[in-house]
Amino acid sequence: MEKDIAIQRPISDNGEQYTSKISAVRVGRENLSDALPPHEDYEGRHRFDPGATWTPAEERRVILKTDLYLLSWICVMFAGLQLDRGNLSNATADNILDDLNLTSDDYNNGTTIQLLAFMVCEFPVQILTKRYGFKRILPTMMILWSLVTWAQSWMTNRTSFYITRALIGAFEGGFIPGTILFATYFYTSKELSIRLAAFWSTLNVARVISALLAAGILELRGTGGKPGWFWLFLIEGILTFVIGIISFFYLPSSPTSTAGVIWRKPWYTEREEIIMVNRILRDDPAKGLTALKEPATFADIKSAWSDKSMWGLYFVGLVAYIPATPVQAYLTLTLKRLNFSTFNSNMLTIPSAAIQIVTMLTLSYSSEFFNERTFHCFFGEFWSLPLLAALITLPDGGREWSRFSLITLISGYPYFHPIVSAWISENTFDVKKRAITAATYNVIVQVGSLIGSQIYRKYDSPYYKQGNKVLISICALALLTFVAQRLYLQTLNKRKAAVWDEMTVEERSIYQADATARENFEYARHNASSEMGERKIGRHACNGCKIRKVKCSEVPPCKSCISARIECTFTGQRGSRGPKALRPKTLISIAQTQNVNNGASFADESSNIRVDVPAPVDPPTEQPTASEAPLKTPTQSLIVQLCVYRLRLYPIWPIVAVEEIMGSLQGDEQDTEIYSLANAIGAATVAQLKLDQTGISTATGKSMAGECQRTKLLDKNGQSANLNILRIAFFLHIYYENQDQGGVKSLLYLREAITIAQIMGLHRESSYISLPAPEQQVRRRILWLLFVTERGVGILYKLPVILKPDVLLPAMDGDDEVHILPAFEKLVDLFWTFDQSRVFEILEGSNVGTFDTDDMELSRRNSLYTLHKKLQEVPLDWDSSNEVQRADICVTRQWMRAILWKASNTYGGLNSGSQLQMASLDHPIQIAREFLSLISQLPTTALEAHGPTMEAKIYEIASTVADAVANNDTVPWISPYRPMDILVQLQRILASIRGGNEALERMLYSKAACVQGNLVMLVEPSSLSEDLDDEWLENNTPFPNDQCYINLGSVSAGDAEAEMMMEGL
Repeated sequence: MEKDIAIQRPISDNGEQYTSKISAVRVGRENLSDALPPHEDYEGRHRFDPGATWTPAEERRVILKTDLYLLSWICVMFAGLQLDRGNLSNATADNILDDLNLTSDDYNNGTTIQLLAFMVCEFPVQILTKRYGFKRILPTMMILWSLVTWAQSWMTNRTSFYITRALIGAFEGGFIPGTILFATYFYTSKELSIRLAAFWSTLNVARVISALLAAGILELRGTGGKPGWFWLFLIEGILTFVIGIISFFYLPSSPTSTAGVIWRKPWYTEREEIIMVNRILRDDPAKGLTALKEPATFADIKSAWSDKSMWGLYFVGLVAYIPATPVQAYLTLTLKRLNFSTFNSNMLTIPSAAIQIVTMLTLSYSSEFFNERTFHCFFGEFWSLPLLAALITLPDGGREWSRFSLITLISGYPYFHPIVSAWISENTFDVKKRAITAATYNVIVQVGSLIGSQIYRKYDSPYYKQGNKVLISICALALLTFVAQRLYLQTLNKRKAAVWDEMTVEERSIYQADATARENFEYARHNASSEMGERKIGRHACNGCKIRKVKCSEVPPCKSCISARIECTFTGQRGSRGPKALRPKTLISIAQTQNVNNGASFADESSNIRVDVPAPVDPPTEQPTASEAPLKTPTQSLIVQLCVYRLRLYPIWPIVAVEEIMGSLQGDEQDTEIYSLANAIGAATVAQLKLDQTGISTATGKSMAGECQRTKLLDKNGQSANLNILRIAFFLHIYYENQDQGGVKSLLYLREAITIAQIMGLHRESSYISLPAPEQQVRRRILWLLFVTERGVGILYKLPVILKPDVLLPAMDGDDEVHILPAFEKLVDLFWTFDQSRVFEILEGSNVGTFDTDDMELSRRNSLYTLHKKLQEVPLDWDSSNEVQRADICVTRQWMRAILWKASNTYGGLNSGSQLQMASLDHPIQIAREFLSLISQLPTTALEAHGPTMEAKIYEIASTVADAVANNDTVPWISPYRPMDILVQLQRILASIRGGNEALERMLYSKAACVQGNLVMLVEPSSLSEDLDDEWLENNTPFPNDQCYINLGSVSAGDAEAEMMMEGL
């Protein structure tokens, strides 16, 4: 059975998932859009956003626009193709064979030459299309073959007939697979088959139009002394030439580049472009791994030809269409020999074309509706079998209408070519390989047409009974081929499903990201059963079952989760409305890391990978003893975590050359220092991003932290001062800060890192003089990162700072510096400005009595005002950094402004007009409003990457708003400032990022409820807060009539609660 699993469903405004059939993928492709973000050169890269959501109505509107603007015109181009490809059949009704002294064998030879030229040019055209783009190549081909069609009017003999046939075949070769590949960039795999059916329906419409045109144009025989076929080729060639010229100026380059000479405005709005790009990449992330104009290579050709799963479909293309090919090709000629007139012969081709339009569209729609391939193709093939048998048994002579009916029904059989083309596209992962696969299949189809063109021979005319017997045999062979292909794919899928079930979560992520090994883990072959298809999921199903779209037994733990070896979240109670928990999306782009030498930078992609529903991180580990030493962390597990760090966290901590560490791990397993550093980075990464550790025993955050400490002590240089030991201490600080904010271990490791930096002299510029430039660059980054980290910790926990740097900032002379360093320097500048304003001295003071004189108090107030002004003037250049760094700068600036407002009021406020404005009770509300405005432009993942410090900063901003309102009777809750709405939004942010911080949420809720008095909050704490310990609630939840806030002249409530947080609440 085929297992279809929904991925990245559109989400409605109330947080519920829509059940759409558009983004269904098979087993082995879960979360694949996050595992393989698009390449930097992908044309829609600037619109890629894994967090983007939209409604079904919006998606339908985008699809409708695509159908209207793209599909309709491609159908017109297909009609032009059919006009010039099929007008020879119409010309035979006007005695072109007699006029050129040709026999039916010459006619067959011309068809053969055309097909050979067509096949020879298939692959070169595909390579040219991938190199120069569809917009250029497809219209150029059309213009060239239209010129040859035009030139056919002057044919005089067999030689000119053969030459024009060869040129038309050469210029038409590759057009169909190129157009199909072009369409895949605008449609999902499930939408493709019905659109391809529309393409081939256009061919039949063109057959009808061609027959009508030919019936009229051929009546011009004798006009100007020319035969009717002269005017047929001339007029239809000119018509196709015009279509080609228009196409050259109309076709888009990509979904995000649709404006052209004819259509000046883009087809889609910016919002619609985001929907277009993300819905396509969520359906098939491979479409973003290469640029539209990236050329195919010999390796792609070899891969397409050596893929055994394609061989059955290639053979289908060879034999399945032969039974109807000679019947359709000889239709007008057969009708002519049945004594129908030229006009009637052309008009009688219309019914077969009309029948095929209906049968093909019906079959394709049914295939898409039932999500089935094999039996629909089987039905289309079986259609011709009894009709061919009837042709053989029909007596010779007379019975024109009976023979016409049979021939018409055979020619109008349900053409399943669109279904097979979509089938091949669906089962091919790599885009360049898909281009070669499509071309290969189309070449093989033409080989089948070539074979079919030789079955009806002159000696067997006019009833071709021997030929029809051959067609019956081939038809039976094709039917067996469909059955064999289905059984083969079913066997492959069972093997793959068994392997998939045995894989750990880690092995699955590695396999998914390895495009060369993975391909589509399960092949599409037939319908998804009612067990695994689109179905209703119980409203109380656990998160794992909802994500995988499987039935939940609703008994914790449910059977499906036990089978999948994942944690079951079933509670038996319907979740309350509010911020939804997000599911884990932490699969790693190993392939991208392995190809890092192509110049791609990972820095900009850190904001594009989403981590939903973070799992709780393990509690702090104790130092392991020799007898309790944890298992050795597998090298592959370390590489996975290093890739996550490079992809997600490198913009925050740009101090590690991941590629060098990966090379050392794989080259020298005895380098315990590198091994220890890799474990420290892995532990910090797991903790910072709250990665899902379900099913992992030897590479958890806890085990890697323990392994790091064990090997650090075992190393012979374990106690020496070097950059690796410094970085190990820093990343262990990050790990333990996530376990226990402001805890002893966290602070000790930070102090250790700073002390090592001071021992090495990183804080003195003189120590850099003799070092090479790359070494200077690394050391400067580490020093300034320590500076920013220590200042942030010092402000959060009111601790003294000891690092006094006197060095230059790192220079922007590397590939990643352009993306990373401008924002990094801006962040350093924020803390440097804060540091140089002597604010730390004010924040460390306990009360106003520390001011010895009025002059000193005035000086410090002026310092506060100056810093207020500088922070307010800090520009936020949204083009100079990625989203993770922008989030850091934005939140840090507003957080600093909130802290300064508290400090200003704590020490009596400011005096002058502009100073009073900065210290007013309305100022925190303005700070929060600006914060929300800026954050609305960033995805949640940009906030989540910064860990618990980001949560604390957001809480401080919200706490400041509550303090301001609590001390300002003139600003009601319902006012133009709407502080209630602001607090609700801030609370929702706290509840949504990293799964929610229960302690901070509850403190903010309590403070807001206290400020409002008897008013009821519009938003309850998140469901995660409901599990908070009852004893904590009894001891710490204030009642409305409590005196929650003391005068701001002493210690603020925010400070008191920060101390509570440090105590472990």
